[in-house]
Amino acid sequence: MGILSTRTSELSSGWQLVGVFILFIFILGATYLTTKIVGGVKLNQTKNSNFHVIETYRITQNKYLQLVKVGTRYIVLAISKDNVNFITELEEDEILNLDQMVHSKMSFSDVMSKITNRQNNIFSPNIKHNPENQQYDDASQDNKNN
Repeated sequence: MGILSTRTSELSSGWQLVGVFILFIFILGATYLTTKIVGGVKLNQTKNSNFHVIETYRITQNKYLQLVKVGTRYIVLAISKDNVNFITELEEDEILNLDQMVHSKMSFSDVMSKITNRQNNIFSPNIKHNPENQQYDDASQDNKNN
């Protein structure tokens, strides 16, 4: 009788584990879909907006300077925890590297591929030597021979 109850409790524990796993997968799927829907709505709002944050510069922990494009004007704002202050208005030709900032939006996969390529280059056994370093190596071998 004791053996039968042990097997039954093992089976119910296994089914509980499977149920929890299925519930976990369902919650992950719901979270993914919710994030995609909210992100898509927010993306459409920002695409059709006259406000675009071009650049943000952190001054201290809670204080930032932001370059914001409002319509066709470029405005510099000081943003802190409690305040937003107008600093100045800039002309388009006063902004450095504006074309690079606007067109440099990279996808996450592009950023990850750059990082992985950099790591592969660091750890690769076939490291190419710099010709400048070879000159120093030749000079050090000459010193050893003398």
